[in-house]
Amino acid sequence: MPYDIVITGGRVIDPGRGVDAPLDVAITNGKIAKIAAGIDASEGARSIDATGRIVTPGLIDIHAHIFEHGVGNGLDPDLAGVHSGVTTIVDGGSAGSANYDGFHEHIVGTAHTRVLANIHIAQTGLAVSPEARDANDVDIDETIAVANRYKGEIIGVKIRACGPALATMGMDYIHAALTAAREANVRLMVHIGDPQWNVDPTITARLLPLLRADDLITHLYTGAPGKVLDGNRNVLPELVDARARGVGFDPAHGRFNMSFEVAKRMMEQGILPDSISTDITKPGRMSVVKSMTHVMSKFLALGFSLNDVISMSTYVPAGFIGMQEDLGTLAEGTTADIAILSVEQGKWTYDDALGVSLAGDTALQPILTFKGGQQHAVDYGPFPWGWLPNRA
Repeated sequence: MPYDIVITGGRVIDPGRGVDAPLDVAITNGKIAKIAAGIDASEGARSIDATGRIVTPGLIDIHAHIFEHGVGNGLDPDLAGVHSGVTTIVDGGSAGSANYDGFHEHIVGTAHTRVLANIHIAQTGLAVSPEARDANDVDIDETIAVANRYKGEIIGVKIRACGPALATMGMDYIHAALTAAREANVRLMVHIGDPQWNVDPTITARLLPLLRADDLITHLYTGAPGKVLDGNRNVLPELVDARARGVGFDPAHGRFNMSFEVAKRMMEQGILPDSISTDITKPGRMSVVKSMTHVMSKFLALGFSLNDVISMSTYVPAGFIGMQEDLGTLAEGTTADIAILSVEQGKWTYDDALGVSLAGDTALQPILTFKGGQQHAVDYGPFPWGWLPNRA
């Protein structure tokens, strides 16, 4: 038989190649061998009937917290990953220079999901809270050394532009992370929004001009102090300038940093996200951030098209991690990372981090995942009844 697996009957949506059509997918040796209409299921050693489903590149979550057992809020990487339709996860700074070796060994080295990471500028990452109080909790040289040691696995330096370290160090805290990122030749990932410490809300306007192309703003639609709307609810001009320079925008839902009202206001002013991510944690999964498909469904409810939501969850984040030639697409010869999803119509309700509800008529749920051609069953689901969200 020419193929290991044939997936038949599905609607293939691959925004990176502009494909949205009923097609079959053949896999051989962990690679996409063929995509065409009418591939005979008997040509595969195994076949999967995807009739009524959509077949997309494996989902990519570029902001999650998966240092299970290493930090208090870390979620099992495969529960957030291959058992939820996600084949690649980028950890959002759970570990710093003092404990990254443990993250590499126990998470990257054991997960079935592909794991990349941002290293936190605070030495112990999120193992303690708050992660940094002053300059004694930051070691720029060691951060650079660890980032270089795990070159390719560590793709960024993370800083949260909030908390006591920012209150005590001011812009020196931001510059420390910038120095580490620039010298390690990786991007800077900046958390904006401060729901807990209420430091100077002008910090975002002051740090934005320091960012350059390929740096990433995470929590784009936060409603917390430090958000990118001014007192008149207009987008900061510094954010508009950052977009023109090529700075990436990601909403990263999280427990505290997604406001539907801020999202709507910014969308009205033309500020759209480049990608979609969860900022999922163990407590987050038990509250408002259930899964990648749950967050994707919220963006459908906000008015984004299905193709746009899939693009922001596959092809675009593949570019952020420098792997767009092989991931985020179903082109022949690429790695067979595939998500089979169902699109369910109904009257659904979604909550943001502030408890504001939004109605939607479409919900996505994962059905089956292939990572490098290896099949992974999805979890039961984060709700008591499975994957689908609350009914309105």
